[in-house]
Amino acid sequence: MPSMAPVQNDKSDLTGSVVHFPTPEHKEIIAPLVVSEAKAAALVNLAPRTLQAKRLDGTGPAFVQLTGRRIGYSVEALRAWVAAKSVMSTAESSVRFGGAA
Repeated sequence: MPSMAPVQNDKSDLTGSVVHFPTPEHKEIIAPLVVSEAKAAALVNLAPRTLQAKRLDGTGPAFVQLTGRRIGYSVEALRAWVAAKSVMSTAESSVRFGGAA
């Protein structure tokens, strides 16, 4: 029967120093600062084309122009946009979005 002792995860580098490699359960989770347009659309449950249209008409979340053609969205901007869209009743919703009250 194999030993159940924890496996040592230390390796030596070229200088003989011990280098510690993180184990999967100790990996640090790094959240991205900016997500792609496709991921942003998925996060707010919209089609990417709908998000593009909202960006063009100025009704979408704030975005980041990463390069001449590449667009990204910060998760904070997406959260703020969703929070600003939140309503308490359908009456409030129809007034906010230009429908009949």
